[in-house]
Amino acid sequence: MEPEQENGTKTGTQEQKTRLPVATVTGLYRGTFAGLVPLTAKTPLTQDQVRRNPIFYELDLNYEQCDENLIIDLIYDNLAPRRLQDLFRGTDIPHGIRFWPDWFSIPPYDEMHDLDGRRVYPRAPGIHTVQIRTACRKFAQEGRTRDFSPENGGSTSPVFEIMIAGEENVRE
Repeated sequence: MEPEQENGTKTGTQEQKTRLPVATVTGLYRGTFAGLVPLTAKTPLTQDQVRRNPIFYELDLNYEQCDENLIIDLIYDNLAPRRLQDLFRGTDIPHGIRFWPDWFSIPPYDEMHDLDGRRVYPRAPGIHTVQIRTACRKFAQEGRTRDFSPENGGSTSPVFEIMIAGEENVRE
C-alpha cells in the first residue's frame, strides 16, 4: 500500500473508535412542590434542604446509543470521584427516553480531604462545585476500573456552582 492509503485507513479506524458521549448533563435542579427548579449559586439551599433533599441533575441521552447502560461519577468540591448507581436501560431508564432525571446527596460529612489533601467542608455555608462524569457501562464492568474516555462514550459536565446558605442568609 502507498503511505497515503495507509494513513487514510488509520484515520478511518481512529474516527470509528471515538464515540459521541452516551449522555451529557444539562443542569442541576432542586426539587420543590412545583417540580424541578434550576439550582445555581444565586439560589442557595438551606441547611435543612441539604440534610433532607437530594440534588437532581438531568441527563441528555444520545439517541444513537439508546441501548447503552450508563456509569456515573460525581465530583463534589474537587474530592475524589464518587460512584453513583449504574443505570441500566429498560429497568432504570426506559427505552426511547431523551432526557432522564437522576439525583445525588451532598456528602454527609463535616470535614473531608480533596485530591490535593486540603480540608473540604461539604455541607458548610458557601459556594460548592459539582461535576458529573458519564460513560457507557462495559459488559461485566462491576468491580473493575471505570472507563470515562471518549472512546467509551465518556463525557464530563462543566463545573456547576451551588450555594449553601448560612443561617443569616435564609429568608423566612
